[in-house]
Amino acid sequence: MMDFKSLYTLHHEQVEDELHKERVEGIHLGSFYALMNIVKEFKPLQPKVAAESIWIDYLAFLRTIDEHKKSPYSFLEWDEVEGREHLRATLQEGGALLTWHYGFVRHNMITIGQEIRAGHMSAKLPFYLIAERETVEQEKKLSGWDAIRKYAGAELLNAEDEMIGIRLYSHLRKGGSFSLFVDGQTGYNTDNHAANIPFLSSRIRTRSGIFRILAKTKKPVCPYFMTLTEDFRSKIVFLPPVILDEDVPFAADRIYEPFRKQLLAQPALWRFWDRHHQQVVQWGDEERPDTTDTASQVDWISRPLEGFGQLGLNTVSGTVYSLDS
Repeated sequence: MMDFKSLYTLHHEQVEDELHKERVEGIHLGSFYALMNIVKEFKPLQPKVAAESIWIDYLAFLRTIDEHKKSPYSFLEWDEVEGREHLRATLQEGGALLTWHYGFVRHNMITIGQEIRAGHMSAKLPFYLIAERETVEQEKKLSGWDAIRKYAGAELLNAEDEMIGIRLYSHLRKGGSFSLFVDGQTGYNTDNHAANIPFLSSRIRTRSGIFRILAKTKKPVCPYFMTLTEDFRSKIVFLPPVILDEDVPFAADRIYEPFRKQLLAQPALWRFWDRHHQQVVQWGDEERPDTTDTASQVDWISRPLEGFGQLGLNTVSGTVYSLDS
């Protein structure tokens, strides 16, 4: 397999070529939503980089890491590890490692597994990787990745299990540890206490059960994320562990704060731009509508879908139009 920079450059060129052809016939709905969300999130912030450039980088990055998904052993070590002492402290006491679908998501167990095998997890318990049911089912079919998880002493746990809260609470009380993606929204529709917190310019709702569990157990919480350096070196960062307050929105906001800074620095590395609108409760520019905008200023259109029609997007204002009306 090519090195990451070469592979990314190749995919970047492919994406640009395909989008040039699709600009007239329409782009896939998922890609359309990703651009829409990037435009609407960054417009109030007046970024130096154009939303379309972030979007193209995002599409190229997704293709590149999907290539690595096919080959589990193509990536066996991080070029840089920051905050290893924070990871060790969390594992030793038992606590939660919270991350996002950002960067080299699939490779999060490399360094964690090394520390578990080195004996830094004092409790003789499994390390849990929490994921939604569909992901758990898919992951178990990938034998190479399953072998890597087993080597690291990790087990997949279904986030949609109705007893998941009790299981995690009990696991923490016994001194166990787990990793969870806090931007996954599985289960928040049944959460009567979903937290409403700031994102970049918008406000989002996020499931709050995990924050209530962590506040009750008073166990350390170590946020971490996977990223790239400017010269295309892979990097994983573990931040100092904290004890969360029982004020759930405050606790959620505290955990999201370092991710927001990272996302502003490298927005193209977040996988969930295509579904971000599902958790937004208020866009940052909703109170200042652009009255000069018209449907004739559409820059991108979605591909027609039977029973759905087409959408159009103005990349300056962030306005979305139904082109069938």
